Amino acid sequence: MERLPFIFGSQYYRAPTPEPECWSTDFPRMRDLGFNTLKYFVQWRWSHRSPDRYYFADLDKLMDLAHAHGLQVNLNAILDVSPTWLLEAYPDAKQVDARGRVIEPYAVSHRSVGGHPGPCYNNPDALAERRRFMREVYEHFRSHPALWSWDVWNEPELCFPQREPNMQTLACYCRYCHETFGQWLATKYGDLERLNEVWGRCYTGWEQVEMPRDGGTVTDFVDWREFHLDTLTNEARWRLDLARECDPDHPCYLHVVPNTMTCFSSVTCVDDFALAELCDCFAASMNGGAVSPPQVISAARGKVCYNVESHLNHGYIGMHQRRLGLADLLMDWLPQIGFGVKGFLFWQYRPEVLGAESPAWGVVNLQGEDRPITRAVRTFWETLSPHVEDLLAAQPEPAKVGILKSRRNEICQFGTQGSLAPLVAGVEAYIHALYWRSYPFRIISERMLERRELDGVRFLILPACYYLTEPEAEALDAWVHAGGVALCEAHLAGYNGTAGRHSRSLPGCRLAESWGIREADSTSSYHLRLAGSDAPEADMPPDVSKALRDFGTSGASHYPIRLTDGTYAWGASRYAVLEGDDVATDGSFDGAEACIVSKPVGDGFVMYAGTNLGEGSSRGAEGLWALLSRCLARAGIRPALGTAAADAVHVDVLGPQGAPCFLVIHNRRDEPADLRLDLTGSWRGLFSQHEFRFDPPRPVRVSSRFVDMFVPS
Repeated sequence: MERLPFIFGSQYYRAPTPEPECWSTDFPRMRDLGFNTLKYFVQWRWSHRSPDRYYFADLDKLMDLAHAHGLQVNLNAILDVSPTWLLEAYPDAKQVDARGRVIEPYAVSHRSVGGHPGPCYNNPDALAERRRFMREVYEHFRSHPALWSWDVWNEPELCFPQREPNMQTLACYCRYCHETFGQWLATKYGDLERLNEVWGRCYTGWEQVEMPRDGGTVTDFVDWREFHLDTLTNEARWRLDLARECDPDHPCYLHVVPNTMTCFSSVTCVDDFALAELCDCFAASMNGGAVSPPQVISAARGKVCYNVESHLNHGYIGMHQRRLGLADLLMDWLPQIGFGVKGFLFWQYRPEVLGAESPAWGVVNLQGEDRPITRAVRTFWETLSPHVEDLLAAQPEPAKVGILKSRRNEICQFGTQGSLAPLVAGVEAYIHALYWRSYPFRIISERMLERRELDGVRFLILPACYYLTEPEAEALDAWVHAGGVALCEAHLAGYNGTAGRHSRSLPGCRLAESWGIREADSTSSYHLRLAGSDAPEADMPPDVSKALRDFGTSGASHYPIRLTDGTYAWGASRYAVLEGDDVATDGSFDGAEACIVSKPVGDGFVMYAGTNLGEGSSRGAEGLWALLSRCLARAGIRPALGTAAADAVHVDVLGPQGAPCFLVIHNRRDEPADLRLDLTGSWRGLFSQHEFRFDPPRPVRVSSRFVDMFVPS
């Protein structure tokens, strides 16, 4: 298999559009814009029209056109559109939601051929038919000279209607899921007695195990959603394995919508880390920013990453797409390159003409003519293409900061609170604090922690990590004692996922005993005595809501914590009074009881907050950064090239370690900013033609709303 290239192009065909009358003009135009890669959908319903009849004539013609114009093709399998004959033959293959409602196939704007959302993944007959179709596809196209790669799954998720977590509409609850769930539990727990012990049940047979419909019992709900995550991972595994069996000469992968807990989450979608492990390279539908790209890059763990659906041109009937120019393109794409992304495909070349997505998304207009973004695309590639071979070899600085993101904790938080919003706010606060001060970071999954895959990480942040297993806690404890620096938020390991019980002492899973830090008492921030109050926003049990109405509350979601230097941080949602052996008090709510403490632990260091600092920082981030700075200094971590600037300028460094060859510099503010780097010599902006001469300690002035990629001049 040849080295993976830097890709540049667009998704082109989602049958039946664009229609054949567009093809003769589109292909020369796409090549003229500099495209080297196209993506075509291979839709199950469209291409498998009866059990023994396949239709590939349209794709065959499109493959020939791509080859004639020197364009390589990625074929993207779309299996969430069931053929009509499939569900006629296997009516019990339909998905079932938590209410027992059978999900009938239907057409939706992004699956206009119908058959959405596809069959249950655990139905054995539907699985056999998917495998049969995919084998036919692989064998039909594997020898075509235009073929570059296989994208075996487009934005995998359990099913589209359940994308937003909702207890009433979660899927799937069919009899095949029930049966397979029992098998999954038997593998995890070994025997029924162990399951009964952890779940607190008294089953006498595996067939008695209920499919959870409520998150309040915690462990069974976490298991239930993990079972579905593993179901989707197994689906990805066979699709990729079959591709390699049928066609070992072309790379295969899948692309996700990054699991940032906002659009896609562990409750309804997939585990990016588990899926990336199976792929030859990894990819996503994403745009720029500090949140999505690092999720994808972190999950890939060194594999080449692509953005195969750039949604810059988004829109629909009610909101036509923006008028975008080169500045917009650079603002979105260059920071992604800074993270390590190695190419882009637009969604899509021509605007949609079917359904509510019309008339949006196009690089060209409905007539196939230029828009402002068309000219920007040409300029972008003309400028970047001379450097892509060097960019392929260049890597970002290794990240020494990790942020724990646990799928189990995510499921627990949704199951017990009915919302992921507080957790999202906390995680994103740490991401933005680090990103805008140019500290390279990466996301760490709970399984990476459990397997002790923390090489190079000196500082680990654990935002609102209420659910922890004993193996995770043991790995965390060993890492800290060996020299790691940890910043932990309130009620760490409050729920012991191994025992299936709330921990009696916090931090749980024996961390309180190992670290000599204890939560002496705790309450909700809504019960604190504050000058003002507001109503809790999170979902809560009816009896708690009634008690609050009867007795009132004088607290609020956020509250101030005075730090030892006289400044303030903001806590949120939780308040714990802390005590311990030889701890230093770093912050207090009332001036008497410690709410933030720290201490050396073994050869490492722990800062423990009796609140959710990340979530609280939405009211003011200065205190959070003061605490982060202490931890970073303790871990001996400096920003990229010693970046010195306000929290508005981000710098990415790409190249062999110790020998930078590309800089991405991004000023998000409306005013110029001074930037100082531990770097000498002159650097030229590829797009702005600005020339910066770095001569420490003198700073350079970066223009407002500026982003560019710099090379040595």
